[in-house]
Amino acid sequence: MNKYSTDVRVFIVLQMARCDENVKAVQRAWQETFHNKNWPNKRTMARLYAKFKRTGSVGDDKKAMATATATVVTDGAKQVDDDFFADDPTRSVRRAAEMLGIKRTSLQRIMKELELSPYKIQVTQPLNEDHTQRRSEFAQLMLEKLQTGEIDVKKIWFSDEAYFTLDGHLNKQNYRY
Repeated sequence: MNKYSTDVRVFIVLQMARCDENVKAVQRAWQETFHNKNWPNKRTMARLYAKFKRTGSVGDDKKAMATATATVVTDGAKQVDDDFFADDPTRSVRRAAEMLGIKRTSLQRIMKELELSPYKIQVTQPLNEDHTQRRSEFAQLMLEKLQTGEIDVKKIWFSDEAYFTLDGHLNKQNYRY
């Protein structure tokens, strides 16, 4: 409603009060006063008058314009999510959101704040016997990092699910290559 000046808003409110909220009468008064038919629509005039009755002002209602939304990301919700994934880190985000009764995007936001990292299954080339030594060294390195605390096991979670069909087809949409 910032399209109209304060003087115009006062005119509309005064005319709505004089004409017993009859919008057609306000439009006639507008035409007589401003000599044009570019009056505000009926809904705008009714809303302005209702806001004036509610707040006592024709200015913009700053508090009503800035709506405060409730957030799901609270300390209690974070604790519930942290406990949930500590109990079952293989649970997908979609299933967890469904079971916890919150939106998937809210759960992802909470998990980001908790610094949880997704584990994404990767399809790679077939392994041969030459890789055995390197895989063993990598496993030892990861065990050492786990023991020293560089990697927190509680902060690893599965990000989504993969669906298999009876004919052997795998939905690879959630896989990393």
